[in-house]
Formats: sequence, C-alpha cells, structure tokens
Amino acid sequence: MIFNVASLLTAREGAARLMSIEHGEIKTARHRFYEINGPVRMLRTDRTVLVSASVSATVSDRCSRCLAPAKLKIISEFEEEFEPANRDLMSDRRQSASRDFDPALVIDARNMLDMTEAVGQSLTLTVPLAPLCEANCAGICNICFTNRNQSACRCDENPIDPRWQSLAELGMRTSNSNN
Repeated sequence: MIFNVASLLTAREGAARLMSIEHGEIKTARHRFYEINGPVRMLRTDRTVLVSASVSATVSDRCSRCLAPAKLKIISEFEEEFEPANRDLMSDRRQSASRDFDPALVIDARNMLDMTEAVGQSLTLTVPLAPLCEANCAGICNICFTNRNQSACRCDENPIDPRWQSLAELGMRTSNSNN
C-alpha cells in the first residue's frame, strides 16, 4: 500500500488524488488481513497530505464460543495526516510547528507514502473482541465440552448446587401441591 505522491506534493493546496487499494495483504502480530480493497482519497494541505480511506478486508480468527475457525469480513474508515520528509517540494516551506509525527506517518525522501501501518492499525481496531463463526453459534457445552454446532449434548444446563438441593425439592413439592 505504497503510493508515489510527488505530483501531489508539488500541486497547489487543496489538490486531491483518488487512488485505490486492491487485493492487499497485511500481517500484524495477531492477525493476517487479506483481500484488502477500497478507495483512498489524498488531499494536499498546507503542510501535510490528508489521507481518507474506506477499506474492507477479510481476517481469519477463532470463534469465541466454539473455537472453530471464523472468517470475518470487516470494514474500516479512517483519516490520517502524513508529513513529507521533503518539505522543500511544498509551496509553503514553513517548518512544522514542532509537531512530532509518528515515523509510520511520514512520506519518505523518495516521496513514497506507505499506508501499510495506518491501514493495519485501523483494521486491527475493527476486529470484534469476541468473533463468531456464525451469528447463531451454539458454542461448546461447559459440562461435556461437546461442540453443540456439530451434535447435541444431553447435559443439564442448570445443575442444582448440592447445597441448595433440599430447598429446590421443597419448591418442587410446593408447586406440585398447588396444582
């Protein structure tokens, strides 16, 4: 996701370029995003390039209920400001007002804007905390550990704590005598 922005840096303030990301892939410490696609708009400001993007991607994870593989389609929209290393290309040559830019958000000396880190961070924030393989995933039985998506189990979902057994029996007798 690297773009040459030399022509944009030498353009007038307010100039914009429309680009696109197609079939991109990013590996982070926890995830591998693939089939990254989406439009990218780059706007030349007085000192920076403002990048706006709306990207979709696919990520593989584990279902939080049954631990089966889960393939998720996610969409992320973000804006980031990239500062050029070659400030002399821009018509406004004033120095930045002592802003410390993240090194991942700097356009390098060859005028290449690398969006990989910004896209990766944005997609990582979009991944659900508890991904599901299917919206109606039944999960794993917490008693016999059977995957209830594959087979039903006959475990009692609400076992009675032995300390409360006599009280439960009393309640059953009372409800039976009232009927």
